[in-house]
Parts: sequence; structure tokens; C-alpha cells
Amino acid sequence: MPAERLRLEAGLGATLGLGITPGAAAGTTLSFGVRRTNWSLTAEGRVLASLAQEVKDMTISTRAFTAAGVGCLHGHHLFGCGVATAGVVRFAARNPWDLTLRNGALLGCGARIGGAWPLSDRWSAHGYVEATVVVVDAVLRRQSDPRNVPGAITWSSPPLATALGFGISTAF
Repeated sequence: MPAERLRLEAGLGATLGLGITPGAAAGTTLSFGVRRTNWSLTAEGRVLASLAQEVKDMTISTRAFTAAGVGCLHGHHLFGCGVATAGVVRFAARNPWDLTLRNGALLGCGARIGGAWPLSDRWSAHGYVEATVVVVDAVLRRQSDPRNVPGAITWSSPPLATALGFGISTAF
């Protein structure tokens, strides 16, 4: 029997996340990886923008930029994956004197389950749900003292973040 060929795969998707930024966040995911019939290894980049424009009476804009390594096992239409994520959450307030920290690191690991449906021999559509345990959380602090004394925590990442994603991918 001939050996199965290793294929390159690229994908583009839309993501809705909870727990990575204050309130719900929407954004885009771009992925590149390798795949065989039963498994795949992928590198993903994700950009999310928070839909919440205010945190405890402070007008703020929040964006999250993450990179993830994803290893999946594939069945006929279903798949299950392990996910390792690292990134940064960028806070931008309208009044810059309200914040002591503008960037917060984010690190987590989790699982993803979903389904993929072939559209042709090269193209497929997919959808998934994901849960990530946040190991290092992003923190937003309010300024309290001009002598660099940290202020009260206004927002921090919860211990569990979730995401819902839909997209398309192509194989080469």
C-alpha cells in the first residue's frame, strides 16, 4: 500500500470569545499546518476586539493578540484537539492617566472539539468550541497614587476562557 501523503493546510475563520477580554470579543483566526487523515498539527494566530467599551466606569478599548499550537485527532467528521495559547491583551483608555498597566500577558492551555465538513476535495468548512484554562492572566489596574503604588484591580482574566469558531480551510 502506498504511504499516505502529508498535506499542508491553511484556514481562515471568525471567532467569538469570552474571558480573554472584558466582555465578549469577536475577531479573526488564521492558521497554517500539516495534516494526515487522522491527525494534524497547526499554528494559529488570533486577533480579538472586545465588544465591551466600558469597565467599571472607565471607557476603554481592548484587543487580544494570541498565538496557539494546536494538535488534533480527526474522525470522519468530528475532531478533538489540545491547545496551548500565548498572547497579549492591549488596553487603551480614553483617559491614559487612569491605567498603570496597558498590556497584559496571557498564557493558557485547553481543549477544542468540533466538526469539519468537506466542500470539495481541497476545501472544507469547520466549527468548534474551545475551553482554555488561563495560567497567566491579563490584569487591568486603575491608577491610585502618582508614586507608582499599584491601584486596585479593575479587571483580570477569569480562570477559564471559552471560544466559538467557524471557518474554512484548504489543503495543498
